[in-house]
Parts: sequence; C-alpha cells; structure tokens
Amino acid sequence: MIRRLTLSLLAASVLGTAGCVPNETSRKYEALQNVNRSLVQQLSDAERSRAEIEQTLVRRNQELDQSKQEIDRLQGEYDGLSTKWDTLAKRNDTLARHLTALEIGELPEDMEAALAAIAASNPDQISFDPENGMLRFSSDLTFASGSDQLRTGTDNPLAAVASIISSPTAVPLEVLVVGHTDDIPVTHSKQAHPSNLHLSVHRAIAVRNALVKAGVNAEQVRVAGDGEFHPLIANTTGGTAENRRVEIFLVPAPRTETVVEVDTTSQDAFDEPMK
Repeated sequence: MIRRLTLSLLAASVLGTAGCVPNETSRKYEALQNVNRSLVQQLSDAERSRAEIEQTLVRRNQELDQSKQEIDRLQGEYDGLSTKWDTLAKRNDTLARHLTALEIGELPEDMEAALAAIAASNPDQISFDPENGMLRFSSDLTFASGSDQLRTGTDNPLAAVASIISSPTAVPLEVLVVGHTDDIPVTHSKQAHPSNLHLSVHRAIAVRNALVKAGVNAEQVRVAGDGEFHPLIANTTGGTAENRRVEIFLVPAPRTETVVEVDTTSQDAFDEPMK
C-alpha cells in the first residue's frame, strides 16, 4: 500500500514537472519571437532609412555637380568680363591720355610714333613734323610734273597713314590735306589745272580720295590748296622742289555742344501760378 502510494506520488510529481516545463519554454519562445520580430522591424526600418539616405546623397551629389558646373560657368563669365574690363580700362586710359594731348594740341604718343615710323620708312618721300602733327609728301615723288594723278607706289604709305587715322584712337581728329606748288606756272596741263592754285587743290583732293579709299571717314577729311603762296623757302629760277608738296595735318576735331530747346508752349510751362 505504501509502495503504491509512493509510486503514485512519484508519478504525480513527474507529471506535474512535465506539465510546467512546456509552459515555461513556450513563454521564453514567445519572448524570443517578440524580440526577433522587433529586431526584424528595426532592421527593416534601418534598411529603409539607409535607402532614403542613399537617395538623398545621390540627389545632393547631383545638385553638387550642377552647382560646380554653374560655378565653372560663372567663373568663365567672370574671367571673360574681367578681360573685357581690363581691355576697356586700358582703352579708356589711352583715350583719356589722348584727350589730354588733344586739349593741348598734341598728338598721342603712340600715333606720333606710328607716323614717325612711316616717315622713316619713306625718307625720300615723306617727312614728319610732330610739333604740328603734320606729314609732308614730296610732290615730285608723289605726282608727275603738272599732274594730279598719284604715282605708282604711293598707295602703300598713304594706306599706312589711313590705318592710323581711321583707328579708334584717331576718331577725335580732323584731317586737313593741303597742296602747295612752287612759282613755276602750269603749262602743258593748263586745261585741267588752269593755275598753280588749281593744281595744288587737285593734288590735295587726290590724296584725300586715296585716304578715304583706304578707310578714312570722308567726313574727317578737309582739303585746301595754297598754290605758290606759302613756300617753305624762297623760290629759285627753274623751280623749287621743296615748295612742291602735299601736307597732311592731324588736328583736334571741333567740339559740338548739344543745345536743348525748351518748348515754352507746353502745359508744363504754365503749371506754376503767376507771382
């Protein structure tokens, strides 16, 4: 009897123990499952956040590349504007110096140098007077006797002079072309040139036309002829080559003042009451 009771208690104890183990394991398993689900959710959230960050990073990199391209473009524009600014500043400085020179009746230094170089390249035909801004062409080498037709080879020095006169720095200048002769009367070409005065003017016109053809603004050029009346030296018997010449003067252009006329008949003129 006692033995049976002992066996019964032992069996009950075993059964009771066996019933508790599955319940505890189940609770731990569920807890682990909950932890696992939480970790899975956190991992999913982290992956989604990472994907969003990567997309943001790609977008920011694209924006950065676009910004760099825009900076490069703006830098290029800035460099171009800086170059233009430097060019304009130099030109303005040059024009300011030229204007100062014109105010006192002098030619700009660079123009003087260029004209002097032309004269130096044609010493027999051309001389340069910097004080008066004047180039002097020998008529004997520029024209045939009694003619107003330019000799072959005269085009080059006149074209060189024209390139200087027509440059932007020469715009404020006027060009005066003056012809001169000696006192020997015109003979074989008298029909075309009735007098030395006519011949001197016609030669000045020929030089003027050559300058205009080479690019000088026609409105800048005036012509005159003094015939034999303004010799460089006293005329001698048989003719005087020094007095047969064409002179090109570069002089400051006259300034024009803008006059603003007020229309006193407009209503505005009567807005203020009489006093």
